[in-house]
Amino acid sequence: MNSMTTQEKLRTPWARLSGYVWLGLLGQLLWGCYPPAAKRALMEVPKFSLLFLATIASTLVGLAVMWREERRSPRAVWRLLWKEGALWGLVFFVVLRSVTNLYAIDLTRATWVQLVYLLTPFAVAILGALFFGEPTPRYTYEALLLSSLGASLVLVKDWSDILAGFTIRDFIGLGVAGLSMLSLAVYFLLVRRSSQQNTGRGMIMFQQGLALVTTYGLLSLLTGEDWHTWTRVSPQGWAVVLWLILGVFVVGNLLQITALGGANAALVTSLMPLRLVSAIALGWWLLGERLTTPLQWLGAGLVLVTVSGYLWLQGSGNSTA
Repeated sequence: MNSMTTQEKLRTPWARLSGYVWLGLLGQLLWGCYPPAAKRALMEVPKFSLLFLATIASTLVGLAVMWREERRSPRAVWRLLWKEGALWGLVFFVVLRSVTNLYAIDLTRATWVQLVYLLTPFAVAILGALFFGEPTPRYTYEALLLSSLGASLVLVKDWSDILAGFTIRDFIGLGVAGLSMLSLAVYFLLVRRSSQQNTGRGMIMFQQGLALVTTYGLLSLLTGEDWHTWTRVSPQGWAVVLWLILGVFVVGNLLQITALGGANAALVTSLMPLRLVSAIALGWWLLGERLTTPLQWLGAGLVLVTVSGYLWLQGSGNSTA
């Protein structure tokens, strides 16, 4: 069972990695662009209207993929939506993740929230093993510990005052961030389960898109956002908005769902620290935000080396399925 042909032995560990893992890696890099791109876009447009338009685009792409790949009639689509429990679980957890994410950032420091989100791969590995029988790829916990340490070094500029001014509001915010993190972990696992049951990536994008479009549309109306600001967006603003919608929400979402459908969820989510790489690069270029301390550079290097070594080891063991 573990024997390998001569041709397989000659291939490098990188070549033996599953194509789904490479898609997951690219998807994580694209989603890493979200914070700096969104920050720049929100300088010119209201947040809920932006997310509303982005999720509409993602939903339409999911619909197109569904009709092209799955060839289901409208009646079959609605029958599957009502029948498949994992899909309704996706709706609940994707909305819960979205709303709690926004409130967590509003309640406490964004750096602390990001540090909580670094625990997502651990939660995926543990919950997957406990409730879904998902095997944990070798060296996953070691890689997550090292890459999380590196990400923490990048996110925190001054460790001497990280807890300065900690309030009850911060405590609540961290609790909300923890709930958001767990929601994201369960979402990843449900995507994997839905894909294994032949639901299809188009169906997953379509249903979760409908839920988010409804959520963001209602929030935009309830908060009284001014949609007239869209008529005054600058050319650079439009470029960033289009990249956010097409590059992150459409392509990034499609790649992430495809990767989770074909590779172990713990392995795909263990690549999440790579989001820091694209976030740093785009933030530097777009916002002028750069790493300022040796510890931050050390942390970025630690993330890259750890994830690269982890993937190499997975390829050498051919255990990425």
